[in-house]
Amino acid sequence: MQSFRDPNSVDHDACGTGFIAQLGSPGSRDVIERALTALVRLAHRGGVDADGISGDGAGLLVPIPREFFRRAAQEVQIELPERFGLGMVFIPPDEEQESRAAIEAASRESAVQCLGWREVPIDASHLGPRAAATRPLIWQCFFAAADPDSDLERSLYFLRKRVESSRPGVYFCSLSSRSVVYKGLLAPQQLRNFYLDLDSHDFKASFAIFHQRYSTNTRPTWNLAQPFRLVAHNGEINTIGANRRWTRARENDFRRELEVPEWFHVLEQGVSDSASFDNALELHLQRGYGLAASMLRMVPPAWENDQRLSPELRAFYEASAREQEPWDGPAALIFSDGRMVGAKLDRNGLRPMRYTLTSDGLVIVGSEVGLADLHGKHVTERKRLGPGDAILVDTAASAVYRGKDLAKLLPSPDETAFLPAHRLEPAPDGIAPSIPEPKRAAAALGWSEDQFRLLFQPLGLEGKEAIWSMGDDAPPAFISGARRPLWDYCKQRFAQVTNPAIDPLRESHVMSLEACLGESLVAPSPILDAHQLAELSSRLPRPALRVDFTFEAAGGVHAARAALDRIRGEVRAGATANPGVLLLTDRAAARIAPPFPRCLPFPRRGRNWSPPAAIKFP
Repeated sequence: MQSFRDPNSVDHDACGTGFIAQLGSPGSRDVIERALTALVRLAHRGGVDADGISGDGAGLLVPIPREFFRRAAQEVQIELPERFGLGMVFIPPDEEQESRAAIEAASRESAVQCLGWREVPIDASHLGPRAAATRPLIWQCFFAAADPDSDLERSLYFLRKRVESSRPGVYFCSLSSRSVVYKGLLAPQQLRNFYLDLDSHDFKASFAIFHQRYSTNTRPTWNLAQPFRLVAHNGEINTIGANRRWTRARENDFRRELEVPEWFHVLEQGVSDSASFDNALELHLQRGYGLAASMLRMVPPAWENDQRLSPELRAFYEASAREQEPWDGPAALIFSDGRMVGAKLDRNGLRPMRYTLTSDGLVIVGSEVGLADLHGKHVTERKRLGPGDAILVDTAASAVYRGKDLAKLLPSPDETAFLPAHRLEPAPDGIAPSIPEPKRAAAALGWSEDQFRLLFQPLGLEGKEAIWSMGDDAPPAFISGARRPLWDYCKQRFAQVTNPAIDPLRESHVMSLEACLGESLVAPSPILDAHQLAELSSRLPRPALRVDFTFEAAGGVHAARAALDRIRGEVRAGATANPGVLLLTDRAAARIAPPFPRCLPFPRRGRNWSPPAAIKFP
């Protein structure tokens, strides 16, 4: 039987995560032990395979324990310099030699020197059948900068991207001069028994991120276990489709900014929403944003109507909104760049995250209470993160940042100075422009009499919500015998666990419909009236290009295809003049010339594209 599941559909997680940190500590075995204990106490958060042993995934992210790895490297005849990079890599069992050779070749092209390899000590007897059957080879590779003055972390980032483009089967859990990730298709109690390094007395860290994965409608794999290279995530990224499309749309700009060729791709293919978020956060760091600024740009709070914000924070959020769309959850995120570690909730705040501080500098952050024993400890602060809240810890500086303190970690006001955006306000109340033959126009636009009577009339004429039945016995569009608008074939993907806010009136404290148009204009809603559209056109530096997207109904599919070719030709011809904005208009819609559904002219299609057979044109 053919599956209706899209193989490229979004994968979501519902997991347990957190971190342990010790302020002022260069590295402590106690932090590792507490993190491993906390991970085991999250076992109820994880999933188990049908074999009863294989887990959905578990792991740790820690700063590189340098003393441990210098000793471990010497055991395999590798002398590490003062600055070195460490890669934790999964290699397909039947591609070991080719993959290692490809990594070494890519290192020579990335201005780093491969110093050698270490096979990670493991005990595979603790794996379940499914985890054992899919287990990759697990190696560590060491690198040094070819130029002592170069940015080793940046070089390792580009090295990994080269390998991803040439050897897609090779997966780096981490490749960094700052941090290392131990993870796998494991249950929490299996992690320390499987990775023998984690039991070593000199495997120490100042902080440790832990994660137990529960896959929701996903296929658990070794690669998708968490933490990722920077992030451990509990929840869903509900905006993931748009986030990925925007990131790919800007990819050429990123290549020019980073001065890298076509092999560079920001996002990995076939990964979860959490992994794509991790990719995007990496990019922000490589573009020069700090860890705090990157997270606040990508996951901003509901700042638009918050009167408590300082002018500096408001300016930062407004400037960021013009350049970066939010990655909205519900999501609880633990993150680190190898130096600082933090936690953040998205603006919905629908995932639990609590933190505890003790008088001796122990910091415990997690999705549960009771993750760490505090016998003999004096608790100085115990709170939970609210919607949009964040906490960051700098163990080296013995500093904890939360609330207004986060502004100290952002660029100075001079670096974020910008001109206030002009708001395109809707027309004041008055008489709307008359539409000749409104019922014919509505029919041409695909609206039915029932929709007008049951939906638009209560909203527009009576100022109240439409009353509707909770049930819907209409068949899905793709098996319906009736002619259905193209929009009926498109469904909004919501969270599989928690729905996000969808009411901009009652939930304005966590939701905004504001749409940034370039860097100087902002609209209170993506729906513009005639007054706003006229003002937009008048403020553009160049004239707008208007393209009619109606077609002759009598010509059927042939006329529709010809109209699509016409639209494509007009847009290509007009693009040479670099118009201020492209306006696809249906003002010429009539009974004999209906418009295309709005979603049809926009996708990029090949010339031989034909509409699905189930879609019937009038």
